[in-house]
Amino acid sequence: MSRTTINGTRIEPLSKDNYDTWKMQIEALMIKSDLWEYVNGENTLPAVGTSAAMSSVNIAAQSQWRKNDRKARSDLILSIHPSQLPQVRNLDTSREVWLKLESIYASKGPARKAMLLKQLILQRMVDGADVREHMAKFFDAVDKLTAMEVEINSELLSIMLLYSLPSSFDNFRVAIESRDELPTVDALKVKILEEYNVRKQTTVIETAGALAATQSGRRRSRRKKNKTEDKLLYLTTHEE
Repeated sequence: MSRTTINGTRIEPLSKDNYDTWKMQIEALMIKSDLWEYVNGENTLPAVGTSAAMSSVNIAAQSQWRKNDRKARSDLILSIHPSQLPQVRNLDTSREVWLKLESIYASKGPARKAMLLKQLILQRMVDGADVREHMAKFFDAVDKLTAMEVEINSELLSIMLLYSLPSSFDNFRVAIESRDELPTVDALKVKILEEYNVRKQTTVIETAGALAATQSGRRRSRRKKNKTEDKLLYLTTHEE
């Protein structure tokens, strides 16, 4: 997904699939801009005073508050993918926008739990893809489930991770399963990364070897061609 730039910071716009990441990024952005207190509700609209003097001061404070809140709301709107903007239409303050998005995307109900569990069970790495990205997505779902108090048995999680790998990891999977005990999830992550890095290194070496062999073959072919041409030239010259 393309990123958007807000106050010099590039972030991924909010979509239906990235709320948790977006939330962390936009919170950091608001803190950086000194606007987070408007979004989280700590800085509320000042009340109008009873006396004329206080009323004048508070009206000015209200004007400044509205100005800053509009900035915060604008940054929130700009950080949302166009397809999701109808969700926050007609909301006046940054706090209202924030709470509305939270109610939609941060649900901890059965439907969201089922969706994350389904994502975890069905996730499969494509052969040739980056295993680090695959595991990041896998454990992102695990972390979200943990935050919703859904705990998955450690051994079951290890098995799910093993079987999310492509068929090219079959020998690796068999080697892990043949042990007396399955490694912990953290240990398995390390072993998968080690296996992936060894494969990458082997591929680089094999590619370099194949390239060297091709270049060597071309050089031999050129030398052979040059010798043939020299021989023909010699024969032609001496026949004359």
